[in-house]
Amino acid sequence: MGALTLTVVLIAVLFGALIGSFSNVVIHRLPAGTSIVHPGSSCPRCGRRLGPLELVPVVSWLVQRGRCRGCGTAIAARYPLVETLVAVGFGLMAWRWSPLDHPVAFAFLAAWWTLLVIATFIDLDRFEIPDVLTLPGLAVGLVAAFAWQGAPDLPGFAGAAFGAALGAGVLTLVNRIGALVLRRFRDTSERLWPIGFDQANLAALVGAAGGLVAGLSAAAASVLLNLFARRTVRLPEPLAWAGWAVAVAASPLGVGVVRSLGGSLAAAGAAALAGAVVWWTYDLTTGRSAAESDAAPEGRPTEPQGDDEPVAMGFGDVKLAALLGVVLGWERLLVGVFAAVLIGAVVGVAQRIAGGGRVVPFGPFLALGGALALFFGDAVLAAYLGALGVS
Repeated sequence: MGALTLTVVLIAVLFGALIGSFSNVVIHRLPAGTSIVHPGSSCPRCGRRLGPLELVPVVSWLVQRGRCRGCGTAIAARYPLVETLVAVGFGLMAWRWSPLDHPVAFAFLAAWWTLLVIATFIDLDRFEIPDVLTLPGLAVGLVAAFAWQGAPDLPGFAGAAFGAALGAGVLTLVNRIGALVLRRFRDTSERLWPIGFDQANLAALVGAAGGLVAGLSAAAASVLLNLFARRTVRLPEPLAWAGWAVAVAASPLGVGVVRSLGGSLAAAGAAALAGAVVWWTYDLTTGRSAAESDAAPEGRPTEPQGDDEPVAMGFGDVKLAALLGVVLGWERLLVGVFAAVLIGAVVGVAQRIAGGGRVVPFGPFLALGGALALFFGDAVLAAYLGALGVS
């Protein structure tokens, strides 16, 4: 590592530590719905405003031995951990994608890394991943993909868009089929108009039979039909996913297995993300959630909206997977998802052997798997293809 590179990396680490300190504020305040910029940082117990010397990332916590200087209340080790994680991430990004050579790639990847850390700790605390982190991050990533052309190991716009759609689709598949199994193959009671999981189901079904374009066209036609009929016109989930299984099984006789699965997952993911954007926007503009929607012309839905149904995979994970896919592309994304499942399984088994412990959501494993895939995904793919004898 040359002197210039080392200097750039050290500056990135210091800047990352400062962003990590702010990330702690976001982790604490964003789920509570309070301002992340006002008032300034203070002790949550005694309310004393913290001075500049108490806000130095990592160092202040060590000097104060993890306690408030005013009341002596313990300060969680999470604070220096978050600062360290963000700082290390910035350093790694600067080492791999120097801001001197690839400013757009470095800027977005640094922000991407920060979002992963924030999402991880919010998910650990609240079992949720706020849309305000993932959906704007995804949109900015797609725009950045136009500008980081030539940056090593990053997809172009088409690869980023397909990776995001496929990532969302893989987790949507787990979400819908897993929930269907947990409901013992009974239909969902969720009814959203004009767009919801029904369009993702239909996109997956038609995409499995005809590919990506056919799946997206079917989802769009379904939305238009709902708007025209002024009610939710839908295919029951058991029928939709039974048809999907048949279409995938028959794909060698038609579009082919790769096109069937890839088109199905990407179409379902794109439809799911479109619905997520619609309902996030609705929530922001009305202050009500999708489950409370009265957007349908017939007025406020009287049917249950599925709030009490079993969940196999949180929908926040679907959007987080899309955020990973925009950086990783579809191949390394699959490596990241596999790593997340593997690490989650190991942690789950270890917890069971140790006698329990708190449930850990999948989001942190997904973020970790994505981070590992960013740096090691190509090596894993090369080793896997080499083992198969594919050059």
